[in-house]
Amino acid sequence: MVPVLVKQQTAQVSEDTEAPATEMVAFCPRCKTLETVWFVRDNLMPTLKFFQEASRVYHDCGSREPCRLYRTQ
Repeated sequence: MVPVLVKQQTAQVSEDTEAPATEMVAFCPRCKTLETVWFVRDNLMPTLKFFQEASRVYHDCGSREPCRLYRTQ
C-alpha cells in the first residue's frame, strides 16, 4: 500500500455528472484503527468514525494527528 494525501477540490463539477468513488484505507496513528473509507471528488463520503478537514482525514478517537491514507489497488 502507498500512503497518499487527499487533494482539495478546486474545480466546480456539475451535479448531474457521476464521479467514481475511490476506496482507501484510513489508519489512525493514535489508536491504530484501520478502516476502509470512500472518497468522491476528493471528498470523504459520510461516515460515523472519520471526518475531513481541508485535505486531511481524522478519526474520532480524539487524535489531532491526521490519519494515514492508503490506496487499496
